[in-house]
Amino acid sequence: MKATEQHINRSRQARQSSYHYRISKAVAKVAKVILIIIGAIVGLTIGWLIKRIFRGIGWIISILSALGIIYWIMTTL
Repeated sequence: MKATEQHINRSRQARQSSYHYRISKAVAKVAKVILIIIGAIVGLTIGWLIKRIFRGIGWIISILSALGIIYWIMTTL
């Protein structure tokens, strides 16, 4: 049985759609990996900044507490 022109065209179209599907899946995987890397970098940066801010707030609380204790001692004596 000889393949007709219609059969040949259908198989070519099927291969093209499969090729585009595989390319779109590969692009989606690459985009997902890039987004994960960017998210990790942003998350680490925000975590670092928040840690620095809380460390600064801790120093402020410590200084204010020390000043409050000194004031309390000076006023009660």
